[in-house]
Amino acid sequence: MWGYLRDKWRSVQLHARYQRLVQEQVLGLIETRGPEPVAEDPGQWSLLGSGKPGLPESERLDLRTQARLLVQKNPYARNVLRLLEVYVAGPGMQVTAAARSGTTPSDALLQDCARVWERFLQLNRKHFSYVETARRTWRDGECFLRLFPRPAGPPAVRYVDPEMVAATPDAPDTQGLICDPDDVETVWAYQLVDPVSGEALEQVDAAEMLHLRINVDTNERRGVSLFASVLDGLACFEKWLETELQARKLQASIVLWRKVQGAPSQVAAVADQLRSSTVSDPWGTSRRERYRPGTILTTSQGTDLQFLSPNTNFGDAVPLGRLVLLGIAAGAGVPEYMVTSDASNANFASTMVAEGPAVKLFESEQQFLAHELEPLWNWVLQDAARRGELPGDVLEQVRAKWTFPQLISRDRSRERQADAQLVGAGILSRSEVARRDGVDPGVMFDEIQREPKAAG
Repeated sequence: MWGYLRDKWRSVQLHARYQRLVQEQVLGLIETRGPEPVAEDPGQWSLLGSGKPGLPESERLDLRTQARLLVQKNPYARNVLRLLEVYVAGPGMQVTAAARSGTTPSDALLQDCARVWERFLQLNRKHFSYVETARRTWRDGECFLRLFPRPAGPPAVRYVDPEMVAATPDAPDTQGLICDPDDVETVWAYQLVDPVSGEALEQVDAAEMLHLRINVDTNERRGVSLFASVLDGLACFEKWLETELQARKLQASIVLWRKVQGAPSQVAAVADQLRSSTVSDPWGTSRRERYRPGTILTTSQGTDLQFLSPNTNFGDAVPLGRLVLLGIAAGAGVPEYMVTSDASNANFASTMVAEGPAVKLFESEQQFLAHELEPLWNWVLQDAARRGELPGDVLEQVRAKWTFPQLISRDRSRERQADAQLVGAGILSRSEVARRDGVDPGVMFDEIQREPKAAG
């Protein structure tokens, strides 16, 4: 009995010693990874915002790097980004001052607001544009625009790279955004760091930074690139294309099988003679074994030549490449012909049907851009009011009215003829036709009434 108890006690001691040894090894492995700062208070967000982190910062950085490289070198990624730039923020995008509901600002005030905004754009023409703002947002998933008020004249703006907005060792869970502890969606400041050393530089007040982000929920702090869902597809298509090009090169090369009848010594003599002999032609001097285009072969009856060409099954590979392109188009939200710039796979009616979702996508992006840039417009007018160029209550009287590039343009004369017939049949009003053409019916009515008087 005592022997059994003694053995049991020893096994318990050995088990405890083994646990301590495992714990020490685990701690050693953790320490070898280097010190990793941990926030004392990880943040217990209230119901106002869960503060979910989303993608890890390292993965977010990889996505940005790959997206930037692809839009520079990959033709399909560049084409998708170019289409968004042209149809959303291209020629025709502008903002004007309009009266708020229930107010009647003077025409002079509206003209002053337009003049203030034009001066701001003129001052920052090398540092700010609608296209670059949209491009940075789609490519990187977010765009930071810092505002610099000046004592005199319009304010200045500068873009801030996403890598410069990051967490510090003192607050590693912030992702560079200092938020209200009880609401992750209320940002107080942005932490700027050195992207190389990670050293904290300064904190910028949230009122002086415009932050655009996409592809995330409102309670996520940082955005995700538009190309996150198509990066793998683009890489797969590049590999597929490289494989097919290698197959074309292999198929185009001359693979010659020479059969020489006779004893082995005769075969060896022919091979040695061909390896050592050279031939001169317009392309230079080369060994006779290497054949140039247009080479004439002279052989005896004892030599049999067979040209071998591998079967690459290119016809079977084409549907695979198109399937990959369709996946890329689906991830980008545009039809295939917009990715490849080739509309030959469908007729006109099918192309018009496929264009519908893309038009809605462009309209959605236009509304998003207008909503995100309106604070900048308000800030510029407020700054002008602070300097006395505009009345202090200017934002209570006027609002921003955005105009964007026209998305589609078909047979304009036929469309207008159809509208005229609908007006004549009493189905549409003249005001609705004016709105379809993007003009104010009231303004058009007043101008039409004044035109005969001006002509007389």
